[in-house]
Order: sequence, then structure tokens, then C-alpha cells
Amino acid sequence: MRNLMVGIMGAVSLSTVGLAHAGPPVEVTFKNMGSAKATLKIVTSNESSTYLAAKPKPAEEVPAGASNNFTVQRVISPDVNAAMVRYTIGQKTCAFGTTFQMRVLPGGIKKPEWTKTATPSGGATCTAIITATAANYSWRVEFVMK
Repeated sequence: MRNLMVGIMGAVSLSTVGLAHAGPPVEVTFKNMGSAKATLKIVTSNESSTYLAAKPKPAEEVPAGASNNFTVQRVISPDVNAAMVRYTIGQKTCAFGTTFQMRVLPGGIKKPEWTKTATPSGGATCTAIITATAANYSWRVEFVMK
């Protein structure tokens, strides 16, 4: 019985430590403003790790005029997080990304920094907009494809 309790306490402690090192979550909304369905295409390791960390998983297909929401929170460090996805509509492709990093400035001053990118190809129109940031450094981003 004692060994079982020690095992349970160890597992709880390890999972608590893991949660303590998670970066702030990002809520992602992908909007398909095109005239045909958008298809998720995983090309890079960052896109693959985003897919694995997302809850729920990004939709494999998003109908024209529809949107899809998911949250990404990586267990790397409390000072970083990122989400990268790529969608295609026919020959059009949008590669989207967003990151959070806590920068340490001279004198030990910490400064939060959020970024977003939208890289089009094949005639796509892609935009990324950070729509909100919070005191706990979580943030929301919209990725729009047309």
C-alpha cells in the first residue's frame, strides 16, 4: 500500500512539474474566406508538433466560408510557445505562424513578445492578426485565407 501511494504521489508531482513548465496557451482561429474547401498540409516539423500539441486537432478540411478553432500549449518552457499551420486551396497555400517569447533585457528586465506571420504562395491572400493578449501572456490569433 505504501509503495502504491509513493508511486501515485510521484506521478502527480511529475505531472504538476510538467504543467508548471508549459508556455502560455494560444487560441487559434483559422478562417477560410475562399470559394473552396481548405485542406491542412503538414510540411515542417513545427507544423507537425503544432498538430500534436493542439486541442482539439486542427481540422483536416475547412469548408469555404467556415472557420476552425484550436488551442496550442507546448510543454517546453514557461517563456515560449508557438503554433504553425499550413492550409491549401487548390494551388494556393498559406503558411501561418505565431510565437510568444519572454525576452530578458539588460538588467534582467523581462519583456513579453508576440509575433505572427502569414506567408502566401500560388496567388493566395493570407493574413494573421493577434486579436488579444492577456496578463498571463496567453493570446488569441486569427489566420485568414482567401
